[in-house]
Amino acid sequence: MKKTTILLAAITILMACNKTETPAPEADTIIARIEQEVATKTYMDASNNIRWSEGDQVVAFMKSSYGHKYQLISSFAGKTYADFSIVSSGSGNLSAGTEWDHNVVYYPYSDAVEAEKSGDNYILDVVLPAEQTYAPESFGEGSMAMVAVSEDNNITFRNVLGGMKLQLKGTQTVTAITLQGNNSEKLSGAATVTAYTDETKPAITMSDGASTSVTLNCGSGVLLSESTATEFIIALPPVLFSKGFTVTVTDSDSKTYTVETDKANTVLRSSLLTMPAVVLKEEIVEEEENPDTDGTLVEAISLNKTSLTLAPGTLYTLKAKVVPTDATDKTLAWSSDGAAVASVDQNGVVTAVSDGSAVITAVALGGVSESCTVTVITPPTSQATVDYVDEYGVNRGKGIAIGATVWAPVNCGYKESTSDDEGYPYGKLYQWGRKYGQGYDTSYDADEPAIEEGPVSLKYGQSEDNSNVFFTSTSDFRYDWLSIQDDKLWNSGTESTPIKTEYDPCPDGWRVPTYTELDILRNIKSSWTTNDGQEGYWFSGASDIKYDVPVDEDAKVFFYAAGYRRIGDAAVVSLARGYYWSSRPNFSYANYLYFGGDYTGMYDHNRAYGSSVRCVQE
Repeated sequence: MKKTTILLAAITILMACNKTETPAPEADTIIARIEQEVATKTYMDASNNIRWSEGDQVVAFMKSSYGHKYQLISSFAGKTYADFSIVSSGSGNLSAGTEWDHNVVYYPYSDAVEAEKSGDNYILDVVLPAEQTYAPESFGEGSMAMVAVSEDNNITFRNVLGGMKLQLKGTQTVTAITLQGNNSEKLSGAATVTAYTDETKPAITMSDGASTSVTLNCGSGVLLSESTATEFIIALPPVLFSKGFTVTVTDSDSKTYTVETDKANTVLRSSLLTMPAVVLKEEIVEEEENPDTDGTLVEAISLNKTSLTLAPGTLYTLKAKVVPTDATDKTLAWSSDGAAVASVDQNGVVTAVSDGSAVITAVALGGVSESCTVTVITPPTSQATVDYVDEYGVNRGKGIAIGATVWAPVNCGYKESTSDDEGYPYGKLYQWGRKYGQGYDTSYDADEPAIEEGPVSLKYGQSEDNSNVFFTSTSDFRYDWLSIQDDKLWNSGTESTPIKTEYDPCPDGWRVPTYTELDILRNIKSSWTTNDGQEGYWFSGASDIKYDVPVDEDAKVFFYAAGYRRIGDAAVVSLARGYYWSSRPNFSYANYLYFGGDYTGMYDHNRAYGSSVRCVQE
């Protein structure tokens, strides 16, 4: 049996989490969200979004120590949120448990999962599988544990585990991959999960009898490529591999290859430990076949950059230092795992080629290596080409190009103040999905809207005759002005390819911004300031992308802190804060940009609220 040993270094990639509000409960149904820090569920899409799969099941302790099985409602398969319905046992038996204050839900379902209350928190006895199933560019179904605690049926799952991503090249067909820590770290088997009620992230403790290895079963085999690395992702408990780890790869000919490192590496909860790509070679690599290692070897390499962002066609020279400085041979071999994205010569000069990501690695004699992740992004080229002619027929001029998005020069519904008309100096406030907005019931607005109790029909609410009517919402659990909810009112397309609708309040050539377009602004804001007597932020810069080459940052656009209109009495609240709608719904809510003081963030808002709209060029 042939055996190849490959030494490996590591980098860690962490993803961010957005916290959102949750809607009110729906009887006999669990409404579930997933923590979006890193793809963790049954599969992840090309954008690393977490999505539910057909047939997903969870065990739910509904304010009781007795667990019930809930199953995904099939219409939610492929979505990042879902409703789960209870699965009847069919036995007709009545079971009871100790009464609790919270619902506790665990994925994946197993009838072996048990839970108990411990002070204010909850302890679950679970078993992490010793064998996981391979899934292309994702975790295998049921391998990534999650837990949720809630006082009602609206729950947000938090990831219990993290994971490791291996990247392999070669000509082999891989049938199994086994991972083992070099210091007998516990990786699978019996464990306890602590679910906290105070927003603390869940914790997991492996039992004394847990296994020190985990295997990824690749079925009939996964054929590798010599040019492009194939990803293999293994779910793991948070663990410090204090002496590194060893990965044993088995191919369809029963040959094994060992990928190992003696460097300390850490798997964090809700993150991926991503390993550089390695090639599985057929030849036997024995120690005596290694290059001559007489003299002092390089023990460590440090690069002046561990990540780079470049535009296509630009160059950047990576500079390396070696330890010890008196190493006999300081020669480094440079390589790229994606030369079509970014190439490198043997002097460390990186050439950005096309959009994408590549890992540049420097290797010294003896196998010590260090890497830099290069992201290549084409600079935004959007230009303001459409005049903003508002609903009053006034041409406000061209917009302001911020990166790939052109923003309107004024808020939607803007009308300047005059001696005869106080106008709408900060625009109107729009209920999500409505074509018509309303003004303010403050001293500077002479045209206060009429107030009617909602929800109402689409035809009535969108009628021009009711353009200056604000519909309150206090009884319906969705907190919508609309009696039958519609998620396509402002975008009948997708987030990446939006399509303007007849209910969009923006002028011709303009539309309501997407979530992504608003989210970019969070990272390019000025300090809190005042413009034309009203507080707010300047947002500036070519984009939120920070290149390692100069980028024009002269363009800027001001967003006023225009407050919002309440759903119950329509009073305008907090003119020291800004609330700007996106076109994206989220459950029974919709996403918006919030800012005030030194803080900005993307959140959920009741659709019946009245908030500002800043249009973008189509």
